[in-house]
Amino acid sequence: MNEQVTQLKDRWRAAEAPLIGLGLFLLALLPRAYALQRFVTADEAKWVYRSAQFLAALLRGDFAGMTVNLTPAVTTTWLGSIGLAIHYQLHRAAIDLPFADWLTSLPEFRTELDILAATRWPMVMLTSLSVVLSYYLLRRLLNPTIALITAAFIALDPHFVALSRVLGHDAPTTVFMTLSILGLLLAIKPTSAPDPRGDNPAVSVSSATSTGSSHSLWLLSLSGMAAGLAFLSKAPALFLIPFTALVLLSNVWRNSAALTFWFKRLLLWSLAAYLTFAIVWPAAWVDLLGRPMAVFKNAFLSATDEEEAGTEGHWLVPDLGPFYYVVNGGFKLSPLVMIGLGLAGWQLAMSNYQLANSTTPVKSQSKEHNKIILWFLAFAVLFTIFLTMSEKRSARYILPAFPALAVVAAYGWLRLYHVAGGKFRDVRQAAQVVEPTTDQAFRPTFVIILIVSALVTLLPYAPYYFTYFNPLLGGSYTAPGLVKIGWGEGLDQVGRYLQRVLPDSRVGTAYASTVAPYFEGDLSSVTGSNLEVVVLYSKQVQSGTPSPAFIRYFEQIGPIFSVDLNSIHYADVYPGPAIQPSLGLTPGLDTFVLPKPIGFRPLTPYGSIGEALDIDVLWLADEPLPRQPSTVALAPLSAFDFSHQGHDHGETAPVSDDDEDRTLFAEGQGQLTRWTDNLIVSRHRLLLPPDLPRGVYALLVDGRPLGELELRRFQLPDQMKPLDGLVFDKQIALRGFDFTLTADYIDVTMAWQAQTTHLPDYTVFVQLLEAETNERVAGIDTQPVKGEWPTSRWVKNEVVVDNYLVTIPPDFQPGVYKIIAGLYRPETGQRLTLSDGQDYWTLPSTLFREEE
Repeated sequence: MNEQVTQLKDRWRAAEAPLIGLGLFLLALLPRAYALQRFVTADEAKWVYRSAQFLAALLRGDFAGMTVNLTPAVTTTWLGSIGLAIHYQLHRAAIDLPFADWLTSLPEFRTELDILAATRWPMVMLTSLSVVLSYYLLRRLLNPTIALITAAFIALDPHFVALSRVLGHDAPTTVFMTLSILGLLLAIKPTSAPDPRGDNPAVSVSSATSTGSSHSLWLLSLSGMAAGLAFLSKAPALFLIPFTALVLLSNVWRNSAALTFWFKRLLLWSLAAYLTFAIVWPAAWVDLLGRPMAVFKNAFLSATDEEEAGTEGHWLVPDLGPFYYVVNGGFKLSPLVMIGLGLAGWQLAMSNYQLANSTTPVKSQSKEHNKIILWFLAFAVLFTIFLTMSEKRSARYILPAFPALAVVAAYGWLRLYHVAGGKFRDVRQAAQVVEPTTDQAFRPTFVIILIVSALVTLLPYAPYYFTYFNPLLGGSYTAPGLVKIGWGEGLDQVGRYLQRVLPDSRVGTAYASTVAPYFEGDLSSVTGSNLEVVVLYSKQVQSGTPSPAFIRYFEQIGPIFSVDLNSIHYADVYPGPAIQPSLGLTPGLDTFVLPKPIGFRPLTPYGSIGEALDIDVLWLADEPLPRQPSTVALAPLSAFDFSHQGHDHGETAPVSDDDEDRTLFAEGQGQLTRWTDNLIVSRHRLLLPPDLPRGVYALLVDGRPLGELELRRFQLPDQMKPLDGLVFDKQIALRGFDFTLTADYIDVTMAWQAQTTHLPDYTVFVQLLEAETNERVAGIDTQPVKGEWPTSRWVKNEVVVDNYLVTIPPDFQPGVYKIIAGLYRPETGQRLTLSDGQDYWTLPSTLFREEE
């Protein structure tokens, strides 16, 4: 019986590590693989594009062209390339393009969800496998229990999960930096007793001269290789260079004779890192020194870019300064890790106190474990300081410190277990309980409780793991007031709403590439012109972008749709148009004293010819507000000169004194009114004349430049004969017509109306046909408005009035004729059809030609 029990124990010991490894892989994989198409982060579309460019350059042998970014993000583009290659093979028939052509056809700022998911899968697999590998390395470095707890913490860490299931460079950087540190600390870990003679400095400081010397060198080389991959992932990984030097050379202080020994090992590590960097990045094959130097230079420029950092607004959140990563990192820490860090700090302090005051020998293993834990803690602290020195900051950048903190936290929890277990045993023994519970009996239960607690913390945030904020620091209640929130999560719901409710609208939004996969309409910036919808996102609102007055104005209007995720407000959808900045504030032209217009907003995307138009003007003004109303006027664009400005029409100049330029087509007065604190608005109604031509006009406020306004026609002119029910392929309707017949020509005027936006360019035909044979006698084929206003530029419900003159040929024969009109695709000649299947419309008039 005892022999069978022993055999079972031996079998379990043999299978324990592989089974735990498999369990950890699944524990890491499942939350990362869940709902990979749910949302898109702000940078992923460009990383899909860069991965395609990277792989396309490789396929054509253009190694220099594989420098798609100097971050350098080579591991990211390799992972993206693997995903693209697999996706192409699985969908080759549907794609129906050569591989290289398909790669170059992928757009830069819009990605399809199935392609995005394909590029995310290699990242999911890499990070899940790294959890298992970290576990095996930590088993050797510390002990199996700390290794298991650490691996579970890493697998279920909300910040790491969030970043390891998207295509980016933060997760690969974290993976390879962590593996590099683990290999480094394993390489210097003693594997045999010190030389009893004590006269060999090399033996007394490390295992390097023990029986494990070659093994240590291999570990050091593998650490360097992982560092090289980390350098290829992201520039902050360069921190490994001084940290590795610190770890290796810290052994010298005990014996200066060991300096050469450790310096050689630092050179070995550096050589392994450099060779990996050069081999894995083909761009370095043609420039072995230039590519690494370019990465170093780019890292320095990025870290010291004060101009970019200076554009970072802090309207609703404080500028945290040197505490940025402490606060942002704290909000992203798991509660278990944060508590474990406190426990570890207490235990390390107590351990050092006991070492200093104890008269009994201390186990060398405990001392070695404490030393390793302190190195992990030092890495996290020093890396945080290293990042703080940079001007460019993001909560994502602190991620490489999280696995190291997980190790320290696991140590803290295990020490708590040992302390509590020891006291529990003392109590049971004092009560004379026979067979006191052993440490081994409860340890698996303790570890399982920690893993379940980590799962309970993580799963409520799936799949929007970016919405996690540490509940120990107040979570969703305190985070929005202290740190910036939002990297695209929530905008997927905005896109789905717009596609469902407003599919043809023109939308202004930050992070347009995150909305694009879910919405097929036009996307622009939040200050774009002619917008029908404006989307304000959490991070931009916290920054006061594009301006606090802009945000306050739309908040007063009220959203038509909002997105909240895990008790955090992420996005609001407002009716457009957007507020346009006042041209009167152009440098050199700002002749206003208070009150001063800072922007204006027409209440419709386009001014509608022949109808009333309301315009809001936003002001800066002192109290009391002026009693005299302000006047907004519509004038020719020549009312101010744009010949020297860098936007569409040039720099604005004061209003001309020329009489023609002073023509005012419409005027409207409005009283300045305080809507809310720091928001002053005047509303003006302008009656637009029905005979104005379509085009761009100038807006003046109190005789000074305010901005531009585009007018289009959306109503049928009164003098035209109305038509109803004539819609060609549900795209373009014929709403009215007029015509004149003479002996020499047929003059036809038609009013077309777009039923949707994003029309192709169609050609209009008007033809004179023999009534019975449908033989074409005369006709004209032309782009609308003689090619000046093609259908691709029409917007939904716009009415375009166009005139067509058909010349009657001199040999016009007697008979009965009809006049038809329609549209067709010029590339194919395919005509658009009406609801009855007819591919043209016949004018309600018959032409008779009698014999002379």
